[in-house]
Amino acid sequence: MVDINTVTNVYIPNRKKNFYKFWWNEKMNLLKDESIESNKLWKAAGKPRHGPIFDKRQKCRARYRKRIRDSEKSTLQSYTNDLHDCLSRKNGPEFWKCWKSKFESREDCVQVDGSVDDGEIADKFADYFSKAYSCNNASRVADLHTRVHVH
Repeated sequence: MVDINTVTNVYIPNRKKNFYKFWWNEKMNLLKDESIESNKLWKAAGKPRHGPIFDKRQKCRARYRKRIRDSEKSTLQSYTNDLHDCLSRKNGPEFWKCWKSKFESREDCVQVDGSVDDGEIADKFADYFSKAYSCNNASRVADLHTRVHVH
C-alpha cells in the first residue's frame, strides 16, 4: 500500500512561505512593519475616524498596498518581457530555457513506492484512490441507491 505522506513529500513541492513572492524585499518588510505599527497605535487610540493618528494609519496602509501592487505588476511585466524577448529573437532553445527557469520544477520523480515502471505506478495510484474513495457502509449505499431510483 502506498503511504500518502510519502507520495505527498515526493510529488508536492515544499516551498518557504514567501517562495512565490520572490519580489518581496527589505523595503516591503519595512512598509509592512510601519503599517502594522500605525494600525496598532490607531486601535490603541480608540480607532478614530479623523485626525493625525488616523491620517498616519491611512498613509502607511496606502504606501504598503501600493508597493505590493507595483511589485506584483513589475514581476508579471518582467516575465512577459523576458519571454517576449526570447520569442522575438526566434531563439527556440533560449526561449525554452527561460520558460523552464520560470515555470518548471527542478525535481523529477523516478520511483513510487519502489516502482519505476509507469504501468505499475499507475496501478498503485488507482488502487490507492479506489480504496480511499470506496464506501465503508454497504447497507447505507444500498439504501441511498434505492431512494434515488424510487423517486
